[in-house]
This record gives sequence, C-alpha cells and structure tokens, in this order.
Amino acid sequence: MIKPKNTAITSLKEIAAAFNESSALQKKTLLSECAGIKLNSKKTITAYHDCLIFLLGYPENEELFSLARKEMDRLSETVKRSPAHLKDQLERTGIAYTQTQAANSFTLIQWLLKTYPAQVALHSFDESGIHPKEVLRHSLSEMEFEFAFTEKLNPVKWLEQAAGSKNKKDLLVWLIDHFERIDASDLIKDQLFESLKVYISIIPTNKTLSKGFGNFSLHKNYFHTKGLLKRFDEKEIINKKLPAPKKLSYAEKNLIIEKARVALFLLNRETEPVIYCNADGLLFYELEHGLSIALFSILPERRLPLESYIGFMMFKNGFPMAYGGGWLFGNRSLLGINIFESFRGGESAFVFCQLLRSYKQSFGANYFEVEPYQFGKNNPEGLQSGAFWFYYRFGFRPVDNDLKELASEEAEKIQTTKGYRTSIETLKRFTNSNLAVNFNNEVQPINPSVISEYITEQIKLKFKGNRSAAEKWCLQKLRTDLGIEINKVSKAERTGINKLSFFIGFCINSSRLNSADKTKLKNFVLEKGKSEFKYIQLCNAINFKKLLLEDLQKK
Repeated sequence: MIKPKNTAITSLKEIAAAFNESSALQKKTLLSECAGIKLNSKKTITAYHDCLIFLLGYPENEELFSLARKEMDRLSETVKRSPAHLKDQLERTGIAYTQTQAANSFTLIQWLLKTYPAQVALHSFDESGIHPKEVLRHSLSEMEFEFAFTEKLNPVKWLEQAAGSKNKKDLLVWLIDHFERIDASDLIKDQLFESLKVYISIIPTNKTLSKGFGNFSLHKNYFHTKGLLKRFDEKEIINKKLPAPKKLSYAEKNLIIEKARVALFLLNRETEPVIYCNADGLLFYELEHGLSIALFSILPERRLPLESYIGFMMFKNGFPMAYGGGWLFGNRSLLGINIFESFRGGESAFVFCQLLRSYKQSFGANYFEVEPYQFGKNNPEGLQSGAFWFYYRFGFRPVDNDLKELASEEAEKIQTTKGYRTSIETLKRFTNSNLAVNFNNEVQPINPSVISEYITEQIKLKFKGNRSAAEKWCLQKLRTDLGIEINKVSKAERTGINKLSFFIGFCINSSRLNSADKTKLKNFVLEKGKSEFKYIQLCNAINFKKLLLEDLQKK
C-alpha cells in the first residue's frame, strides 16, 4: 500500500531524532516525498518548519543537510507567495515572511528601528497601559495645551494627530524619537516606555528575521554520522579544558548579537545581557558537536551591583538553540536554561553539560543553583517531563534537607523497582526548594540576597533610612579603608563606586584588611564599571568569608 504524501511530514518528524543503520536513507526518502507536498495550511507548514530546523541542527550527513536547507528555502518562498489569510494564521511563528507582534523594551525597539528600519512599525497600545499623552505632553509646544490634555482621542489617534501621519512606521519613529528627547536616565525612560504597553509589528521583507534563516556560519557544520550523544561521563565533559575564546572581528561579534536578539524577539522574549551588550562584552567559544556558546555581559550602567549577570545563547550549527543566564558572585552561580522547542529531543543533556563547563571554567563557578520554575513550578511541561531528574543526573539536589532525603528515597525506588515513576504530586513537592550542586565540595557561598537584606537593615538601624547620609558614610570608608580618591577616578570607575560603596561600607570588616586585601578590594570596586569579565576574576580572588562582618557571615 502506498503511503499518502500528507503523512510524510509526520513520519519525518517521528524519525528525525533517530540515528541507526537505515535512518539516513529513510530521512532522505521522506524529504523527497515532502518536497512534493503542497504547503497550504498552518498545521502542515509549522510542523514541517520545526522538523526542518531540527534536521539542520542535527543532520546525519551533508546530503541531508543540503536537502533540508533546500526544503527550508522552498517553504519560505511558498509562504512568501501565500494568500493573506494564511499569512495571518502564521503570525508569531517566526517563519520567514510572516509577521510578529510583541511588546518590547525601549532599547530593543530603538535597535530594531536602526537595524531593520523598513520592517518595523507600531501595532497597538494595550488598553491597560498609560496614555502616551501622559508621558509626552511636555515634549509638545506649551501653546498646544488643548491638544496635550484632550480626552477625546485614544492612544493611536492621539499619536496620529501629534505625528501628522497615519503610517504605522512613521508613528513608531515619532514615538521613539520623542522618548529619546526626554531629559531622564535611560533606566527611567525604559520604565516610562514600559508603562505605555506598546506593541510593535515586524513585517519582514526578506528571510533574515526568521527562525529558519537566523543562523550564522562562523565554523563548519557538524554531521552526526555516529548518532546523538545521549550517554557520556558528565564530570569528564564538565572538567574538559575549555578552548580559548574565538578571536572575532567587531563585525562578527555584532552579527552574533544580532542573531541572538532576533531569536529572542521571535520568541517574544528579552534578556538584559543580550539587549544591553556590545561587542566588547562578548565571549564566544566553539565547542564540540557543532555547538558554540556566546556569553554576554551587560553594559556598565545596567549591571547588577554585586553579582554579574552573564547571559548566554547556545548555537547548533550556527542556529540559536538555547538561551538563559548565570547570576555569579564568587564561586556561586544561579543558573537558568531554556532550550528552543524545535531542538528538544536532541542532545539536551550534552548541551547542559557544556553550559556548566562554560560557566565553571570561564568564571570559576563551582556551586550552581537552579530555581523551581526550571523543573516544574508554574511549569506543567517541566513536571510532565520529569525535569527534576534531568538536573539530578548532574548532581543537583534539593537545598532543603527534608526534600533532599525524599529525592534520595525516590531515586532508590527508580533504581530498584521496574517501571516506577515519581508521581506528579511528589515532583510538585520538590519545587518548594532550589536545587544545588557543589562540584568542589566547598562551603556554600553567601547568597547576595542575604547581603542586600542586611544592607537595608543597617541603613534603617544606623541612619534611620537616610540613604544620602549612608552613602556619604560609605564613600568616606572607601577613602579611609581602600585609599580611593573619589574625585580622581574615571567615569567608568565611578560607576563601580556607585554600585559597590554600600557593600564595602556595611559588609566588610575593616579591622581584618591587610595591605593585599585593600588592593584587591580597591581593584574589585573600580573594575565593576569597566570589564565585567575581569571583575569576575577579581571577585573570585577575594576571600569574602574572611572579610565579611561576623554577624553577616552567620546569616
């Protein structure tokens, strides 16, 4: 019996992650069958698109990669010529030539307008947002008081009157231009813009703004001639020496940043390290199996005051396939990862292993924690997939001792009872605690949240909430304890002082500082506004357990 052509995509999807003696031939045959299928429905197009992305990321050989690439070209050209009603159904799928609507930050929209000026437009205002007149009335002429305070016009109509245009692209340009003129810090502008709840549209005129063509070619493609790597020695990979960061030109670094921003935009996501990064704040490593990882640091004025929030995007054969970040302080890192849906079913464990390897060796992190959402809290998919046991494989255990004991009992049952599965109720119980792994069995580092709470308490006790007085006192301690002359530092160094003066003033035991400690702390403070990567190195070289006040260490 001849198999109907419209089942070929389903069959291809089922076999995409299979690697055996006959799988390559089966995939080739199915791709040939799929090439004859009319792509005329949302269900067919989206299923085939996701399957093709997986095949491009995990190709068995060069021929299959070329066939998948050819079919991705056909799919995108078909969508380009599709009737309007079908394109409407494909909105927000990230497929080439389809629209995406999203609510984004002021900074990202600025960048989109600069990078893709002809393809970005205003879409709408959410009705729960603040009316733009409330924010922008002071950017008008004083003689326009009647228009500035009108109650008659909704946000879009008001903007049309203010800009003198009904063109949605012009309206967005006018809105961003007038926000840029506001006499306020970028942080305040971001907050004001967010309050408007603006939605924009990307209306692609080419294939660049899409998932299927969101890759780059900085290294050769990897072909899985020996299948997927599912079983391996986790410790061996994590401890395998990381290669040196790849030397890239500014143009190549900016290309990686562009691909990362677009990939997140198409998911309706933003992360601060990717949005607030430039070429100087990027590290890029080529790893094994066609994997590479970009590590993003945040521009100085946007950085966290004590931790270093380093974001990442993992690429597979140049395609964005996972993103997240690490919040680092000393040898401690809170870690989060999200694998793109199209790449699930591949080498997820190997990818996570490479992530631990990258953060451990690049930044000296040995103690990692993951928050409950990663394995099921408010995340039904995480519960159903048993994500808790994914982390357990790498040595992560509940921070809560009672739950740690329960996890040990469950692991024993899984090992000794055939067919045993942990109940959803038990997996939910595990989400009442973070998971942690300590690769060097060192004393658990102090949590920055504890430091933050302690500082707030000290300001209340010592200065009755007067933060100006507290700041003056802390700056004086920087002068006397570390020899930092506030009036003689650079602008970048002043940024570090602003972010860390309260930490030094309230948390460091001055009586324990020797000459070497003072030098280390001084460099640590002044570097915060310069290179975040060097700041992390300096942070790791300081024994904070020795230098923190005793009452803080007890917390």
